[in-house]
Amino acid sequence: MLVTPLKISKVKDVPTGLKRRRWMRLRVMSATLGIALVPLAYAAQRDSPQSEAAGVQELMARVGPPSDVALDDFKKAGMEEIRPHTLTASERAKMEAVLASLPDLTRHVLEKKLHTLAFVDGVPGEGTGLTSESAKTGLYDITLRASLLDESLSTFLTTKERRVFTADGSGLTVAVKGIGTDALTYVLLHESTHVVDRSCSITSAPHSRVIQGIWTSPHSMVPQLASSAAAATYFRGGRPLGFGQAATVYDALAQTPFVSLYATASEQEDLAELVAWREVMKQHGGNLIIEVSNARGETVRRWEPLTFPGVQKRFADVDDMLTSQETCSGLS
Repeated sequence: MLVTPLKISKVKDVPTGLKRRRWMRLRVMSATLGIALVPLAYAAQRDSPQSEAAGVQELMARVGPPSDVALDDFKKAGMEEIRPHTLTASERAKMEAVLASLPDLTRHVLEKKLHTLAFVDGVPGEGTGLTSESAKTGLYDITLRASLLDESLSTFLTTKERRVFTADGSGLTVAVKGIGTDALTYVLLHESTHVVDRSCSITSAPHSRVIQGIWTSPHSMVPQLASSAAAATYFRGGRPLGFGQAATVYDALAQTPFVSLYATASEQEDLAELVAWREVMKQHGGNLIIEVSNARGETVRRWEPLTFPGVQKRFADVDDMLTSQETCSGLS
């Protein structure tokens, strides 16, 4: 979430006039694109196995210790116990498989724009990591919570979603099931989409479909969406809601073009969520299920956001974006 106060669940944009512009992404964890948003030309055809393998190895060569700037940023956010995490052989193998599963467009952009990919210990379970951009080089450092390497997607999503709600005596609770992949794959899909977004000027394009009819500015929705109960949660700066209000919130979400409550935070998060979940569904056969249960553990309501009509319509635009023969602006 860009241009917000620094919290574990937030992102902060530091003004570009500073020597180093950073997005602070210490978070619980943004997408349709106009054709004018121009993704990389060579993403139009799938990479050959040899080319894909070479690209993955190039990215694996950038997996290493976090930068001093990243460590300092974590500590400034109150995480004094932060420390580098060195991947084991099995963790490196897992990381290699995740990179190989990324869309061709995303992988090519990372080959051009990724500086380092690092892991750290000492980040709270509700945090994800930090993505920072150097104003001088235009390259990105992605630093992730190491425990994501062994975390289930359902655990990750439920922990994040429960920040939206609070106990209210109703006996109800919310759980989110992420099917088809793990937390690491989802998080890297989401985070790398932010790099693609910034590198290819996607959400910032004047006539992007992600803006038209949905967003009027990076953090402001069109009035009919801004008035939705789904746009009044913690992820948009609201107070936690009682679990008894969950059904109202998710019924409202089903009438919007957003794939998750987190996607309502900003147009950048909207894009990252939409791309990540489209890939989870398409490449991993996954699904996203939200359930409200009573005190006896019985499911009383259930939603599958990947089937929402507004979301399904936008998935087609994601597919077009990821395979377009147009050129990603500023990259070759």
